[in-house]
Amino acid sequence: MDDNQKTILNKERDVGVLLLNNPPENYLEQPEFTGTEKLRDFVNSGIKALVIGSTGRHLSAGADLKIMRNSIKNINRFKNEMTEGSRLLNYVDELEIPVIAAISGVCFGAGLEIALACDIRICEEDSMFAFPEINHGLFPGLGGTQRLVRLAGRAVALELVLGGDMISAEKAKELHIVDEVVHKKKANDFAVELAKKLTDNRQLKVIKAVMLSIRNHEKLPVEEAIKKDAEMFAQLAKEALGDEIPAND
Repeated sequence: MDDNQKTILNKERDVGVLLLNNPPENYLEQPEFTGTEKLRDFVNSGIKALVIGSTGRHLSAGADLKIMRNSIKNINRFKNEMTEGSRLLNYVDELEIPVIAAISGVCFGAGLEIALACDIRICEEDSMFAFPEINHGLFPGLGGTQRLVRLAGRAVALELVLGGDMISAEKAKELHIVDEVVHKKKANDFAVELAKKLTDNRQLKVIKAVMLSIRNHEKLPVEEAIKKDAEMFAQLAKEALGDEIPAND
């Protein structure tokens, strides 16, 4: 568990689980809701997938505005805190293992930004989603707008970010913001079981190759991404099959 007790890290076989732990609303007291280096060490311990969920009823109602009002009194420190929060979500977004969000209850503001940084989003049937920042003269400050455009398109991003309205789990699935809707109190378990299904009996190096292929598709020109795929495949084939075939003369 983190020193401030606001996040819990544990393992279920080869699946790492990070739980936000600030009930009842799971407000985020800092943009960097868990230490980036601490999370990096946890990932490097050999886990094959990461689930991000929560204790209690809600994933997160977002930033704690009372703490934010105090933090902005030192604007330079606040900018640094936002930068560190963005660094953490960028790290999650670029991980070479699958990251699954397990969403229960409200998923607002920075909580939704965390979910959008994951590869797969599982939510419970009574979950609610919103970017309410606009009602305070703000907008998502940790990359949530860009990630929402990537998932749901420009029109949906404009409507949700500028509108500030809540949407249901069903609507979120319709808009491709979430991938699966499950029964109440089932998101964490469902996400962990899905992570196990995807990674059990799979070598970590193969999982990382698949994830890197997906990341390359998002970042590189098609021809370059396909070239990278061929290079990774050749290396894996040499390691997996090299002892079974004679070497070239």
